[in-house]
Amino acid sequence: MKKIFILVMLAGLCISCVKYHDPAYETLDNYSFGFQVMQGQKYKAGDTVGDSIQFYVVHNTGMTGNTATIAFEVLSGGGSLTVTETKTNSNGIAYTGWKLGYDSPLQKIRAKVYDNDGNYLSYTDLFEYGFRKNRWDEISESPDGGIIDMAADTVNNITLMVSGGQVYRQGDEYFDWQVLTVINNLSFSSVEIDRSGIFYLSTWDGSILKSTDGGNTWLTCTKPYPDLSISTNTYVANDNSVWVFAYNYPTKYSYDGGMTWNIAGSNLSQWGYGDIFRMKDGSLLFHGSNCCSLNRSTDNGATWTPVATPGLSIKLYVDDDDNIYIVTQENGLSIYRSSDGGGTFDKVYSIFPQWGTSMQNTFNKWHNTYYILIPGYGILKSEDLIHYTVFWANDNLSEMFIDDKGTLIARDHFMHDIYYYSADPQ
Repeated sequence: MKKIFILVMLAGLCISCVKYHDPAYETLDNYSFGFQVMQGQKYKAGDTVGDSIQFYVVHNTGMTGNTATIAFEVLSGGGSLTVTETKTNSNGIAYTGWKLGYDSPLQKIRAKVYDNDGNYLSYTDLFEYGFRKNRWDEISESPDGGIIDMAADTVNNITLMVSGGQVYRQGDEYFDWQVLTVINNLSFSSVEIDRSGIFYLSTWDGSILKSTDGGNTWLTCTKPYPDLSISTNTYVANDNSVWVFAYNYPTKYSYDGGMTWNIAGSNLSQWGYGDIFRMKDGSLLFHGSNCCSLNRSTDNGATWTPVATPGLSIKLYVDDDDNIYIVTQENGLSIYRSSDGGGTFDKVYSIFPQWGTSMQNTFNKWHNTYYILIPGYGILKSEDLIHYTVFWANDNLSEMFIDDKGTLIARDHFMHDIYYYSADPQ
């Protein structure tokens, strides 16, 4: 039988323990006990935690022959136990099996300990995570809870995540993250991917790295702002051009994968990030982070001409058919659509969020379905970006990503919790 040997020794320091000093029986200080399995591991709901769970009770005086009674119970998650009450064997070990349930992602059990005379000593808890299909599962554990950015290669099935300054690659399960060793112990702030599967990493000191092999090896690009040692924002357009933004500095772009950089027109946003799309007629559309800054370039970004929009526009998206969508600060937030290259705009949807902030990774597409994250409201769903339904109303959300498996991953605006939604394959 497979056993997991990670002993949590709790002699006199048990988490949530209650000590009893009645002189009629031995004190808790005479015992050490704990689960022999690591806390906070990730499983799928319905999985079993190992082959069996061992619980140790050790008498610190070296006395032998004493047995203890262990009463196990499920506290959360809705799982089941094969044994709910048992005595320790001659080695001080009690066993039970634990199958995770489907009631909540946080799964917790408790072991109550009684001495050989039946006197209650204390208890200790064990918690794990059981992720469920077709439900939003919340987690705040590292590295998930600290996610800053994510990029997915759906062709080669690779997803990279930036969290806590480090880069992680997703494992076989959508909730499994493995840290990558990049170079020079750099601290990272964002990750992007172009349509050829090249990943780009930005660092907190203004450097950019790229990988053509899914994150196994990295090449350092030319630094776009050599005199800056602060974080820059990187954006990869739909024509694979790379754009960088630094607050109060001119926007720069590269058409050779970050080897050389050009300064964009001086009238572009200086606020630190933007959206750029190449249209089928060869022109570029740019929308900066400040209000009302939609611009068009017909000379590959050297000069720009303002494009008039209704309302106070704050976000740009262009679909594969060259339909233009802008989000404006009108009637709460409104989505407008233009099918004539920005000549005219028609309102298609309005919504009233609880609070407002900048919109970054707003329009997300998986196969033929769009998921639109509205900070302060939640997630909308649309098949055509004309008709919308509310997929998940949650006014704590501020960001959302989709991995290469189609998992929706949303983040709260406190940057503390994230939520996974993994749908069963259709």
